[in-house]
Amino acid sequence: MFLREAPAPRPRSKDVIPVVTQHPDGRSTPWGPELPLVGRGDALAALLRPLRAASDGHGQCVLLTGEPGVGKSRLLAALCDAARAGQAVVASGSAYAVESAVPYGAIADALARPLRDLEPATLTVLARGAEHDLHAIVPGLAGRPSTPPSDPESGSRAHLLWNVTQFLTRLAARTPLLLVLDNAHESDPSSLELLHFLVRNARAARIVVVICCTDAGLESHATLSALARTLLTSGDATRLSLDSLTADDLAELLARTFALDGAAAATHAATLWSHTRGNPFFIEESLKALVAAGHIRHTAAGWVIERVLPTSLPATIRDGVRARLEILPPPARRLLEIAAIAESRIALPVLDAMSQLDAASIADAIDLLCERRLLVEHRSATGTAYELGHPIIQATVRSTFTAARERALHAAMAGALEAHHGTSSITHAAEIARHLVRGTDVRSDPRALHYLTAAGVDALGRRANAEALRWLEEAVSLADGAQGANDALQEALATARSRGGDRAGATVLRERALAQARTRRDATTEARLLLVLAQDAARAGDVSTGLTLLAEAETAAQRGRLRDAIVRVAIARAKMLQAIGRHRDALRTISSVLPVADALGDAALLARTHQTLLQLYAWTGPSGLAREHGERAIALADASGDREVAWAAHWAMAMLEGFTGAADGVAVHIRQAAAHADALGSPALQAMTAEIEIEHASGVGRWDEALAIAERTIPLARAIMPQVLLPRLLVWTGLILLERDEPARATELLTEAWQLAGADDSAAPAIDNVHNAILAHTGMGTLALSRADWATAIAYGERGLALADRFGYVAWAIHRLIPMLIEATLRTEDFARVEVLTSRLRAQSEPLGHRLGLAWATAADALVARVRHHAPDAAARLLAAAAELEAVPFIFHAARLRRNAAQVLEADGEIDAATRELRLAHDVFVRLGAAFELRGVRAQLRSIGVRLPPRTTTTGAEALTGRELEIARAVARRLTNKEIGAALDISARTVSTHLSNIFAKLGVDSRGALADLLRERDLLGTD
Repeated sequence: MFLREAPAPRPRSKDVIPVVTQHPDGRSTPWGPELPLVGRGDALAALLRPLRAASDGHGQCVLLTGEPGVGKSRLLAALCDAARAGQAVVASGSAYAVESAVPYGAIADALARPLRDLEPATLTVLARGAEHDLHAIVPGLAGRPSTPPSDPESGSRAHLLWNVTQFLTRLAARTPLLLVLDNAHESDPSSLELLHFLVRNARAARIVVVICCTDAGLESHATLSALARTLLTSGDATRLSLDSLTADDLAELLARTFALDGAAAATHAATLWSHTRGNPFFIEESLKALVAAGHIRHTAAGWVIERVLPTSLPATIRDGVRARLEILPPPARRLLEIAAIAESRIALPVLDAMSQLDAASIADAIDLLCERRLLVEHRSATGTAYELGHPIIQATVRSTFTAARERALHAAMAGALEAHHGTSSITHAAEIARHLVRGTDVRSDPRALHYLTAAGVDALGRRANAEALRWLEEAVSLADGAQGANDALQEALATARSRGGDRAGATVLRERALAQARTRRDATTEARLLLVLAQDAARAGDVSTGLTLLAEAETAAQRGRLRDAIVRVAIARAKMLQAIGRHRDALRTISSVLPVADALGDAALLARTHQTLLQLYAWTGPSGLAREHGERAIALADASGDREVAWAAHWAMAMLEGFTGAADGVAVHIRQAAAHADALGSPALQAMTAEIEIEHASGVGRWDEALAIAERTIPLARAIMPQVLLPRLLVWTGLILLERDEPARATELLTEAWQLAGADDSAAPAIDNVHNAILAHTGMGTLALSRADWATAIAYGERGLALADRFGYVAWAIHRLIPMLIEATLRTEDFARVEVLTSRLRAQSEPLGHRLGLAWATAADALVARVRHHAPDAAARLLAAAAELEAVPFIFHAARLRRNAAQVLEADGEIDAATRELRLAHDVFVRLGAAFELRGVRAQLRSIGVRLPPRTTTTGAEALTGRELEIARAVARRLTNKEIGAALDISARTVSTHLSNIFAKLGVDSRGALADLLRERDLLGTD
């Protein structure tokens, strides 16, 4: 078992503290013994516990903090050694100040080696189409990145974070993963945001994240501070504060290192501890000072330690480091200065170029610095690099610089990096730009704007918004000081501001660029910017301004004879008009440019035009015309290779086929939409496809499948689309749970959907939330219906219907809302209102070919005819409606109508016919697990004196589904519901629901009886 029997960790060679003895001839030899890792047993055990838990699928995060020099890095090294011994994948990296504006620089340092060690085929399998996102995090991975998705301002960053999180989750499923970030207070914001997202969304993954920082850094770094606060408050992370060594720890260290007896070790330790206060790095520097002064020396008889006096020790840590630096030869000091100004690992060729030393001198200097642990060497497949042994060494070296010296070193470093990377220097733009800004007069150096812009655009493309904003702000400021920022630069900065939530700032920049375009009469840029500004206004809820701006964009496009821009503007206008319920105007707008789009010969643009028409006709009909445009959009999208349009067309066609009751067509288009979403690596499109799958599966009676899809999709939507998609998923799931007689859970989901949809403020919902608001009303109305609260159900139904009418979403009204409202109104015997609703339902269903709506209208007419007019054919009409629903198939609602028909038949004295219909309904409710309706139908059968059928349509093991058999076998292995859920990637609650069905099908009433039955029938299988 992972880490159960891991050997005790041994400090790595990089963590050895070599005290150096100076010889009269100037040579130096390292002090042989290693300082032991003392006083850290409890801390190491606390870090190992999450690793052991991770092997069982319980991911955790630990925030390791302490003062500088307290030994955090050395403890992490011991942890990594233990993890490797336990066969974990270790991704260990460190943040550097110079990379604080390099997107994902810190996380890339950790992930680069384990990801590059993966076989390209394995990486592709684990990435599942999201290679582009992995390359954005860790550039230079093997293989070509997948095609990048389009980058809309909303959600794209969340998509990247989700895809990387899922990749790491799948990687950890093979072997537990330890992800360590040291020196996190120097990290770039994007790395910390990724870690925060990972911890919050991979709780059940076999991943342990350790974030290490100084106490002061935790308080001063805004992003790190926010991360720690939210993770600690939510319970997703624990904090481990590393204290200094105690006097007893120090005595043990001296005794074990120098073979001292207890009394001598305690005496020396007392003096040393009172001076260093147990800070391990200060202890190290003090011991080195004592060796250098000859107060500690090695003889033939062993180690000799003279009485340690405070006057023989450095006054501070920096004094100790400074004393060691002063005795270094000039070449070595030169290399330390270069390493200190680099603020990160520095490649050997860059160090060589900047030092201007001959090969022998630089080799001797590096040997000396590595020997004394002032410099640490790192070798990899990409070359050899060096970094300073400790941040305190760097701070000490930098404290000796004058301003002029520091400026000169930064300028030299920028030049050396540029020369080293050559033609690929632009890919290192952020690092070079940082040194240029600090080392040159950027306004007179043309390279500065070049690299600042490149760094910002690169960060924008990698969805590192904070870093993009920083670099582009500097670039625009620099450009404005010269001849003015160009359109592309201003638009890039506008995008960065918009992604960061500063939509007003983005608008200012775009309007500024628009004014410049108008001044030079650039119709192309003017039309493009007006289109973007219009879409921004609409997203902010100001559709009126959006439409006004689109009119201006159309004028600019016509002036410039830009036919493609005219079509794009029309598409945008049609969607805005649809969103506010002006469907006829929307159809007129998009239909008017269809010939223009056709004449352009641009398959992708024409596909978008037909796809827009599909979406418009899908909501209002006629369905045949919607289907024609859908098929044309799909063919054109396939021809142009535009997967996003192909996905959108298949998604809308699946929705349309669902409305019209074509189950086979729904399945076909769902499969195609899912394939395009997977190929694009877009979790948003995958989640939206899953929504159609859930709704369809719930309608046709595959409730177990629908709940399983919902269970894996809801966390995704919660992470990346909490306002746009999550409310609808919660409604669909809640409706199934209501019928499964799980009212508490259903109420929880439906209430959350109501709140997320902002349905309380449905008088003025945001455009993107209209669908959610309508469905939220459907959900709450159905909940009230299940509680026999007819008045509340009607209130919700009427409000939802008003919303659907206002915005023109006829299909939502037909599909769920009006049938729910009819049922509630029937209960109150308001037959006049029922007849009005039924007439409307039939009239609006016919243009759409909406079989469900027509069947429900037939059923409503039959019930009114029976109750109000005592019509003799009511049962036959109800059964005809049930047969129509079964043909869709919408079997649950069909079975409910058979119950209604049975009531009518019983009242008419046709007991045999009533019994037949009740038995048919009973079988459906058993198969679905519709406990609420099942109780009702059994009560009806009991009331007419019929022997009750078994609570299963099939008896024995053949009645179990594949998932149920898996769960039954897990129970026989004595796994708990929680353990079964973790193994099958479902919740313990869902396991419990499956067990109830299993018990009913097999006629057992306990877990033990279930296990015995499986053994008797030889159904345990093999594991």
